[in-house]
Amino acid sequence: MTSHPTPDADAPPTLGPEDETIGAGQFGSSVYGGRPTFALVRRDDAEGASLTLYELLPEAQASARRDRLQRGNPNRGLVTEAFESVFGESADPEVDRWEWDDWTAMKVTRLSESRLRSILPLVRETLRGADRDESVLTAGGAAEVFLPETVGVRLALGFLGVKPIQRVDRMRAFCRGIARMSDEECYYWHAKCRSPSSPNGEKALRTLLTDHI
Repeated sequence: MTSHPTPDADAPPTLGPEDETIGAGQFGSSVYGGRPTFALVRRDDAEGASLTLYELLPEAQASARRDRLQRGNPNRGLVTEAFESVFGESADPEVDRWEWDDWTAMKVTRLSESRLRSILPLVRETLRGADRDESVLTAGGAAEVFLPETVGVRLALGFLGVKPIQRVDRMRAFCRGIARMSDEECYYWHAKCRSPSSPNGEKALRTLLTDHI
């Protein structure tokens, strides 16, 4: 049981048939036959380490989502890259296990410095809970790990929510709140944060988890 309330009064947005993410209560990636639908990428450069979270989508699904977002808010865009350009050199066995033609990598966001340090406990706990390799957090240079949908949805909330926060204590409180959430709550908030009809979803989640700080 989490320490914060689940917003029962406002039901999760209804997803259209073209939307690939399944609703709360139907967790997993079975809609794609069990393939991973998120990936975490570590890179090192002159400014230090960074982690970037990507959502993996068929190109048609990514285009449909981009169109919906732009209809709701012309200034709200998506950053997408060809799957091969991001993961073509990856050593993760998931690259060879699946066919990735016509798939794209949609960037959720990139974190570094204080935001990265604040979210690391959440990332570590989430990866351990899913029996995923944590070397992406400790390896020098480049590393990738492919993630099932339940893991990716939780981390997407953490990455998106932490990005605009300025104070480290609020970043840490936010990440602790995400770690305490059930899968159902994560799916609810992920749908709400992503919906074109709910432009203040991320702000509402940050208020819920950090307003006591």
